[in-house]
Amino acid sequence: MIAGIQKVTADLVPAIALEHLDGTWGSTLAGSLPGRLWLAIKRWTVGIAGQPAGNLGSYLQACGFLVIVALALALGAPQFVNDKEGLALFVLFGLGLRLLGSLIGGKEDYTPSAIDSLVIALLYTNIIATAASHYLVPSLKGLIKVLVYVASYFLFVGAFAHSRKRAVIVMSALVAAGLVVALYGLYQYKIGVAPLATWEDPNVEIKGTRIYSTLGNPNLLAGYLVPMVPVAFALAMASAWIGRWWLSLPALAVSGILAVATVLTGSRGGYVGLFAAGLSLTLVPASWLWKAKPKARLIILAAMLLLPVLALLAVHLLPAFEQRLLSIFAGREHTSNSFRLNVWHASWLMFLDNWWFGIGPGNQAFRLAYGLYMRSGFDALGTYCVPLEVAVETGVIGLAAFGALLTSLFARAHLSFWRSNDSVHRWLVVGCTSAIVGLMAHGLVDTVFYRPQVQFIFWLMVAIVVALSLSPGKPGQSSDP
Repeated sequence: MIAGIQKVTADLVPAIALEHLDGTWGSTLAGSLPGRLWLAIKRWTVGIAGQPAGNLGSYLQACGFLVIVALALALGAPQFVNDKEGLALFVLFGLGLRLLGSLIGGKEDYTPSAIDSLVIALLYTNIIATAASHYLVPSLKGLIKVLVYVASYFLFVGAFAHSRKRAVIVMSALVAAGLVVALYGLYQYKIGVAPLATWEDPNVEIKGTRIYSTLGNPNLLAGYLVPMVPVAFALAMASAWIGRWWLSLPALAVSGILAVATVLTGSRGGYVGLFAAGLSLTLVPASWLWKAKPKARLIILAAMLLLPVLALLAVHLLPAFEQRLLSIFAGREHTSNSFRLNVWHASWLMFLDNWWFGIGPGNQAFRLAYGLYMRSGFDALGTYCVPLEVAVETGVIGLAAFGALLTSLFARAHLSFWRSNDSVHRWLVVGCTSAIVGLMAHGLVDTVFYRPQVQFIFWLMVAIVVALSLSPGKPGQSSDP
């Protein structure tokens, strides 16, 4: 009994600390000048508008959620690939609806979390970097993009904070759009579509078909699909856990199609992201099953031995894929590897000269500064490494804020997973967290993280993890059949 009490206490201490941080941040925000001003305006508006306007406010908030669904469906649409302003309008319109609805008495109030403070801190570091930049106008353009992404986070988390069903709907819409994009990519592979550029090094690997679907770039397509694979798999497992096999089996098939399409992009960064996401997606539930279901341990051990063998066999049966995969370890013998190494070296020197505040956000500021450090013939749009990009743009302060955000997010997801007795909740948390892991792993070796299609998915996953952690499912309350 004593051991049981100690275990329960150990589990609850970090949970209580998390709730205390959320409450502290919420009280601080409410007591700040902007918070008091917002509450005063809201009381004044509601007092004038009355109850009918309150109903209208709830309706507007619901419309803001529908805008999020539309955004999830539109991310892979070809007309939005180069239309960054169009995607930004989705976010600003949805946020405007939710703020207006809240202002006139909508019933969906959002309780701030401690993660919000880290998101705002990340925004502040970008503002400071912009003010200190030698490239003020280009940095201001980059700052506007950051503002839109931060606004998207608050739009998403506000819509999901009190409704897990909404999160599931948006995740399903995102996966459905990804399925259409992936199927078009598979069609490209079938007809042997010609590449839009030279994606392979013919001296190192066999030239093969690399799909790019509606996004026009294999690496961007991989960055778009990688987070959807664990999300689709999590939706399948969550449906299976509550006995909805008619939903689970199609979702599982979709996850497989998305994974195959990711492989056919030939994006080696996509392979790294897919592997990392898959590892997170399997290890976390396996560790829970090992602890909670002793009878499943033999199955887990068998899977740990069998899956690597099947993966190696699949790689060996596809020579082009095998060479593409092995080229990751070719060093400077592969032109793409050599290119990235040169860009990383130049970007590191750029960071050392601007380590405190950075050069300012945005790819335009980067290109202007990069010209002073680049090796001839190795022009680049970014550093090809997300942590290095953050450090170059916003300095060590921005890097610390970004690292704190990810660390706190993963800690929150961990607590949310282990506190809950709701298996649907667990699978949703694991799916979204694995999507973030995949995005970050891919981002270590590529620039696609900063494309709107990928960036919005990142903030969507972050918001869902935070929203789920605000109502993690109390012990004793389970959705298990």
